[in-house]
Amino acid sequence: MSRLPRPLRHALLAALLAASSTPALAGATLPQLVEVGDIASLSASPSGRQVVFRVERASIERNSYDLAWYAADLASGTVRRIADGGAPIEGGLEPLSFETAVWSPDERFVFHRALVDGAIGLWRTAVDGSGSRQVIVADADVENVTATADGTGLTYDLGPTREEIARAERHEYDEGILVDGSVDINQNLYHGGWVNGRLSSQRLTGQWFSRAGLLWRAPRQRHRLDLLSLESQWLAPVTPEAMTLQVAPMLEEPGRPVVRVEPSAAGATILVEGSDGPLACSDHACTERVSAIAWRPGTEDLAFTTRDGHFRQALHLWDLRSGAVRTVVRADGLIAGSRTHGRPCAFTREAAVCVAAGAVSPPRLEQIDLDSGERRVLFDPNLALRQQEMPRVEQLSWRLEDGHEATGTLLLPPDVRGPVPLFVSYYICPGYLRAATGDEYPLPALVQAGFAVGCLNKVPSEGNNIASYRAGLASLEAFVNLLSERGLIDPARIGMGGLSFGSEVTVWVAMNSDLLAAASVASPQSNPSNYWSNDLPGRGYAEEVRRSYGVGNPDEDPQGWQEISPAFNVDRIKAPLLMQLPENEARSEIEIMTRLARTPTPVELYAFPDENHMKFQPRHRLATYRRSLDWFRYWLQGYVDPDPAKAAQYGRWIALRQRRDEAQGSNPKSQVSAAARSSKRI
Repeated sequence: MSRLPRPLRHALLAALLAASSTPALAGATLPQLVEVGDIASLSASPSGRQVVFRVERASIERNSYDLAWYAADLASGTVRRIADGGAPIEGGLEPLSFETAVWSPDERFVFHRALVDGAIGLWRTAVDGSGSRQVIVADADVENVTATADGTGLTYDLGPTREEIARAERHEYDEGILVDGSVDINQNLYHGGWVNGRLSSQRLTGQWFSRAGLLWRAPRQRHRLDLLSLESQWLAPVTPEAMTLQVAPMLEEPGRPVVRVEPSAAGATILVEGSDGPLACSDHACTERVSAIAWRPGTEDLAFTTRDGHFRQALHLWDLRSGAVRTVVRADGLIAGSRTHGRPCAFTREAAVCVAAGAVSPPRLEQIDLDSGERRVLFDPNLALRQQEMPRVEQLSWRLEDGHEATGTLLLPPDVRGPVPLFVSYYICPGYLRAATGDEYPLPALVQAGFAVGCLNKVPSEGNNIASYRAGLASLEAFVNLLSERGLIDPARIGMGGLSFGSEVTVWVAMNSDLLAAASVASPQSNPSNYWSNDLPGRGYAEEVRRSYGVGNPDEDPQGWQEISPAFNVDRIKAPLLMQLPENEARSEIEIMTRLARTPTPVELYAFPDENHMKFQPRHRLATYRRSLDWFRYWLQGYVDPDPAKAAQYGRWIALRQRRDEAQGSNPKSQVSAAARSSKRI
């Protein structure tokens, strides 16, 4: 602190003294929130006696993940650890890839992929825990494992060899890279992203920013493995297709008819393909928001999971012979196959085995009797976290002026008396609310610091993204009014943050209202500079932008861009803005950063190397948690963490506050003190 200019030292000391009396509740620590144990990759044995699953836990110390396979005996309830899961392989909409486990016919083994010593191979693990052995480890990685219809084998694909990939990447490095529509120029072009557990050169492969490795178009070699003899047979080459966003569940299981879910304005329709045409489910439950579908083994029953506006799920069975639909259970949160709402449970004839998680209930494995609906806990990797003090929870719904229903979850300190500052995250709020969409904002820690926390779900709206932004702002305004009327929150101290679409709504709110006293984003916005860096020939980016936003390019449609682009509206953004983005996305945000830094509005930009759209590395997640917590506590509570290691951070923020307040002709010291005094009312 001694190196700071004297005025900043005085302001920092004043803030420290004012914040010293701000209370904090006991509860989950930031490392505990980073290292929540998740459960995924469920698979039931053919007889239904056992289920295997994988536990995934981030390790801050190693900046990696600890992965382990487990087996549960459904008759006795016994659960045993059976194998290490290898090194982490990054996922798409989930932090880690979903792994398919295939059972041997005698149910003594399961076959699964694992990344070991830099190679993704196929491994066989004994269910009794006696060991694992590699079955297929080649000079190419194993991809797309699928069980055969007769249960005696599996098919797997081998991608290009690791030597071929390295040679192609090095050739580009030496010769220069042709920049065309498949290249994201904002990304490091050599080893700029994760592919199969290694930093690799990437290409854009479909809609928006979906990516794969440099040789993603190379044919894959498909093989069949006999699960008893372990003999492998080459089948055929397979040509990869461009990636598209799947908006509705679809089920293609060997030996079964194809099942599709067709979204509609009223909800959905479940269709089962048959020789006489598709069979449609006519029950009301089939028209709700369908999250996942799966067959009930040994029957003609189709199991499907629906959700309401709060992502509370219900499990139903549709008897295709009689047409009857029966609701098995309704939960207070997720009952799925992983941390997302779109994975199916693992099914036996008698039971569903599901990952259950609620707003303040971290994931655990439960067995649900399909006849009675009775639930029992099989395995809980988060027992210590569950024993911590939890926030109060309210599931709220409110009607907007246009008639749409908005929903959200409110988390409150157990003894809240109000009015307290409010933090809001916007997008989707399924399962355990450790850190909102994308794991960016530590919601329980904000509650412990004395905030009311709202996680608001995206409001259904007709039209393009701009209509959705307006609906998001209307939802937030109504939510704030609702809580203000109850005396719970201080409407002058509201913060907001989001990832992806949630970040876009956050900036829209900052541009088009005076609701926010602080904001944070984890993803880039739409600006002319990143439009031109993406609209390369052959990309199709202009069509995506026109479909999503209703605007042409910035030269043709300057009025449209004046409405949507934060870079053209920095003078309207008054809330201090923290941006914590993957490095490649941070490059897209430079125009906003540069323009906003020329105004009195405080702004900081952090770039995280070697990250995907959703941050993958545990240390990066911890860093974003800490900084987000500090940012909102500083601007909304006047709180300064006395940790000497953070003195430079608070020195910058105090300087930003002084610069803003001097431009506005106000007294920064009195504002810090007033905010700190307000925080004492918690």
